[in-house]
Amino acid sequence: MKDIFYISNIKAIKTLASERRLKILRYLVGKEYASQDLAKKFKIKTNVIWYDIKQLEDSGLINLTRSEHIRGSVKRFYRAVAKNFFLDSSLGEADIDHSKKVQNLIEQELADWRREKIIKIDFKDLSDKIINQYLEIKEDEIVAISYQPMHQKLVEDLMVEIYKCGAYPIPIFWTKRIEYNFIKYVPEKYVTKDVIDDFLMNKIDAQIVFSGELLEDFEEDNFTSEMTIKRKLIEKVSRENIRKSYETKVRFLTIDTLQKKQIEKGKNPEICQDMYWKSLNVDVKKLQKDCEFVKDKLQNAKIVEIFDNKGNSLKITLPEQKRIELKSGIAKEKSADSELPAGMVVCLLKNAQIEGEFQADFAYVFDKRFKNISFRIVNDEFPKIILPNKTNIKELFETAEGDKTSIGSFCIGLNSEITKDIRNQYINSKIFGAASLQIGWDELQVSNLDSNMVSQFFMLNNTIKIDGKILFENNELKK
Repeated sequence: MKDIFYISNIKAIKTLASERRLKILRYLVGKEYASQDLAKKFKIKTNVIWYDIKQLEDSGLINLTRSEHIRGSVKRFYRAVAKNFFLDSSLGEADIDHSKKVQNLIEQELADWRREKIIKIDFKDLSDKIINQYLEIKEDEIVAISYQPMHQKLVEDLMVEIYKCGAYPIPIFWTKRIEYNFIKYVPEKYVTKDVIDDFLMNKIDAQIVFSGELLEDFEEDNFTSEMTIKRKLIEKVSRENIRKSYETKVRFLTIDTLQKKQIEKGKNPEICQDMYWKSLNVDVKKLQKDCEFVKDKLQNAKIVEIFDNKGNSLKITLPEQKRIELKSGIAKEKSADSELPAGMVVCLLKNAQIEGEFQADFAYVFDKRFKNISFRIVNDEFPKIILPNKTNIKELFETAEGDKTSIGSFCIGLNSEITKDIRNQYINSKIFGAASLQIGWDELQVSNLDSNMVSQFFMLNNTIKIDGKILFENNELKK
């Protein structure tokens, strides 16, 4: 049985245009069935089910697994050819009647099936938590929902649940193509206009933001100098608006999402979607308790030590006055950032002393990814980063402007649903038991470092000690 099967022919699409055949396929993912057994489940005649079975088999979606001879008759058992089914996007170009309508139907059914049966997410439970627990949405309240193409099905369902509460959901759609053309064609004096901050901020009661990477690609290499200036201006104003918005009475919830291109080609590209849903399924109350526990430990800590499995270590001597923030799920008053799924403790390292050698499992420098980076930190007025003589990474540091050696913060990931490198620097910060260092900036984006250096060094599966006592070991939080 394969993990993934791409539906890549018109016959399979026509076969799955039947709701009953979709349900049969769902059953056959879980275990093998004979047509007689399925007929009993659906309470219809065996010959009707048999026709559906043959259509599914002829389309290559199911296989005959075995046969049993019982009292002169043969009982044939069938099983789905894969655990997960995806529709090949190229089929949208097929010249058949109603192809797009059929394609959308199948994609919606498969999305529901994948979400609730394969990845074990109960949407009703999830939407109830978002509406009633996380945001406490009330009748007549206005809820803005910012989303991208990959979230459409979820947002559609979520809007219906919000309407059922008597509230008003307002969807705000944005894509990478819009962003690119926005920067390309809109005059500089208009590019910082924002529908929420300019018009809705004083009207809405709650906001849900589906954050993370967008699906569509666009070539930043094609940016002109004028477009680059516009983009930097947008990013600056956007950060300012986020901070201002947390000072309002609007209740916020941001949900991290991923894009498929973050995974290496040919290596489980669907892991992004899996991790997205699994991350949403995290027990938020437990997550908040774990974050609070680690924050309390760090609040009074003097020394943090991080050990890798090769005998290297980093020693961080913390100042008495320090700032430690949580990303534990829900935005609080004047929070610098908040995300569901979250699970991270951030410690600003102003006036801290750091020394030691370490091999990071991977690093992101200006969004470029590097693996197995060894570095040494020598204590000075600010910690000095001595990187290996790898041209690409050294060039990136050299082209950075301002302070590019100071470590702005370090983070400890606490999301128990995220346990491996999924090639997304924002989500990876929450890998359970992982430590990361931010150089030239900080995760809270509130330090006064004069730098445009943006880099993160990630260390997985470490032993982390606080004042000599083990906090993390073998991916286990020691309480």
